[in-house]
Amino acid sequence: MFSNAIVQQAWVRSAGRCECVRGNHQHSGRCNRPLFWERRSENGPGGWVAGSKSAEYQNSVIDCVITCWSCYTNG
Repeated sequence: MFSNAIVQQAWVRSAGRCECVRGNHQHSGRCNRPLFWERRSENGPGGWVAGSKSAEYQNSVIDCVITCWSCYTNG
């Protein structure tokens, strides 16, 4: 898990939009779906999670990626 400070920094960097860039998803380039801070860890429109680029959840903003629920669950 990431600290709240790390998640907030990643959220600011993301500009409240999904940062997923996986090529096997239904978007080209960055997903960019709009997200809502209040919908953290919620399914559905605007829902999002703070995931780990390394899968190790290193407590750093570099490892923290903000993804919409759809991108997160489609791993």
